[in-house]
Order: sequence, then structure tokens, then C-alpha cells
Amino acid sequence: MPFSITPEIAVDLNNTFPATLYASGGVAQGYTPPYKQGQEVWGNDGKRYVFAVAGATITASTTTCNVTRSGSDPNYIYTMAATGGSYTSPAVGMVTGDFGWFSAASV
Repeated sequence: MPFSITPEIAVDLNNTFPATLYASGGVAQGYTPPYKQGQEVWGNDGKRYVFAVAGATITASTTTCNVTRSGSDPNYIYTMAATGGSYTSPAVGMVTGDFGWFSAASV
């Protein structure tokens, strides 16, 4: 299981953050996402990871996720879709609104 080698505290590349705690890009039930959308870290597996929200249901370890950016600075929303991209979803399934770290080959 990969872990972050970026000097950032408590980055969990292996789990997702459920939609039931968050509104899309904002606050629900008093919680905010633990990382900024679009934040990037490096894993010990040589991959780059980006923190984003699932735009639809995504099965575990889907290897064709595509990221789109919407909104305006500093509140960009990074949304992942399970089609036509080069990112891999986390090793657990996600539903619309879940947050997680998506990996991409670094080279």
C-alpha cells in the first residue's frame, strides 16, 4: 500500500473520505475535506497523487479516470470521472461526492 513521501502530515493515500460528511466542494454536517482539491503529493511507489472529488460512482482501482477543473481560484473543484483518463482511483469504491487521492504515473 502506497504512502506519501511528500513532507505533509497525515496524508492517507489508501482511504476515501465519504460524501455523507461533505457537500460538493464545501461543508455538510460541519466537516470540510481534509485536503485542498487539486493538492498533489508523491507516493513511495513513484506516482503523483492528486486529491479530488468523485463526479460519479467509480469502482475500486479504475485505471481510466479523468480529472476536470472548474470554478475559480482559490476555490477550484477537481472532479474525477471514470472514463478516458490517465489517473487510477483509490483501491476502494467511491460514490458521487466522495473525496480521495487519485494516482498517475509520474513520467
